Amino acid sequence: MKKIIKITLVSLVVLMAVSLFGCAEFERLFLGGDPYSFSDIVMTQVGVDEFKIEFTANCGKDDVTVYFTEGFRLSESVKPVEVKKTVDGKNARFSFVKKLNLGEDYYLWLVKGDEEAKTSVTVPSAFPSIAKNEDGSATFSFNYTYGTSWGSFCDPTGKSVYKSSSPTFDDSAVRIAENIEITQETCVIPAELFDENCYYFSVSDAKEGSIRSISSPLVLPETVYGQFRGYSAKITDDLKLEVKVNIPDGSLVAAKAQTSLQLVIKSDTAEEVYLGNCVYAGGVATMAVDLTSLIFDGLWYDVLLAWDGAIITDVPKTQGGVAVDTVSTVKKDGIVYSITGWKPDDRPDLNEMMKVYFEEDTTKYADEILKSYLVSFTTDPVPTLNVTVKLKDGVSVPTLDITGGDKVKLATAQGVLNDDGSYTYSLPVSRALTEADKWYDLRFFIGNTPYEMLKDSCIAYADFAAKYEDEVRIYEFREWNGMLKLMYTDVSVSE
Repeated sequence: MKKIIKITLVSLVVLMAVSLFGCAEFERLFLGGDPYSFSDIVMTQVGVDEFKIEFTANCGKDDVTVYFTEGFRLSESVKPVEVKKTVDGKNARFSFVKKLNLGEDYYLWLVKGDEEAKTSVTVPSAFPSIAKNEDGSATFSFNYTYGTSWGSFCDPTGKSVYKSSSPTFDDSAVRIAENIEITQETCVIPAELFDENCYYFSVSDAKEGSIRSISSPLVLPETVYGQFRGYSAKITDDLKLEVKVNIPDGSLVAAKAQTSLQLVIKSDTAEEVYLGNCVYAGGVATMAVDLTSLIFDGLWYDVLLAWDGAIITDVPKTQGGVAVDTVSTVKKDGIVYSITGWKPDDRPDLNEMMKVYFEEDTTKYADEILKSYLVSFTTDPVPTLNVTVKLKDGVSVPTLDITGGDKVKLATAQGVLNDDGSYTYSLPVSRALTEADKWYDLRFFIGNTPYEMLKDSCIAYADFAAKYEDEVRIYEFREWNGMLKLMYTDVSVSE
């Protein structure tokens, strides 16, 4: 009886295997595996998200079809890949170029009739860089993307660094560091091995060396962005981030800009990467990326520049204290697209790095309730925010308030009715503003609903740009995403 049960269980497993995996998968599991084997798989980065994939298979002159899929099953909708094929006896070498999602798993297939073989590969997600040190050495940073599975595209000691006189990785490339642990984020290239005129490559081996990934060629980034003479950026009416870089005509960088320079917008984990190619004319390189492609609202996306597929620099939000962006906010169809800036808290010396994001437009603006409103500022006898408004018909009289980033009112003023039907507000600010350099909100409130002041609607440029000084403070207006803000600095600090 026990023997009969055992045979029945085995039969059940076999039937389940055939049902779940199909005949080809069943053959792999129980009858000897794939009809072909893959070897020497190489993924060479030829763009930020574009790779040349090469591999060898023991299929010789067999008439096989190559597929490359995100799913682990083939369907009728999947189209084959156009490949180059060279035959050497029983083996064949294949190559193709494809745009891929960084950090994603893919499947490489060989199919001949009912026979099929597949293997999995993971696209590397890394943005390596190189920087020269004062002693003549260089620090090579692998910059593997956090939030991705490094082990899927690199063995525990699978990192290496190569250098070459050519931007194309070939047999002339020399390995200058090897067997680097996957968790080691940088390595130092000794001065005697470093040549700032050479190209450098991050190379990683995976699956015990059966898959190799080769990065785009790296150069010292300042040799490229050192020839940039200024930036400008804006969000266009058709919701593109447009970045312009001034590059002198006749320079080496200008000669290659149209083919080598790209604008890159990416998420922090590099799951989303968007590229804008360069058009160069009259000393200006222009690039643009469609912001409507962004997926996650509220996420601050990096804004970068790439050269020959390798990231060379962030696009700055400010330079020398002056904003690079000219149009930082565009609202359309209930969505707000914005440029903002960021820098590490521990590096106040750095320029702000540009970021872009979008969010649902739930903000209410004073223009919705007011026919007009005019803002001014006086310091005699005390620092005071002055506003004169005319209400739209049927609107309740709002209060004028200062808040510090939330709805908590730090100071409030009631409107005084004038003979012409307008209202005047006078709001002393010194007690409400308690933190220097902080940008405080200037808002109207009806009940608990705030209405933002739009800078372009309510203040003359001369008043906006002026500095208002008393004995201890200097007050200044600021703008964030088109909204009017107020801040102060201490007189002693300014001096």
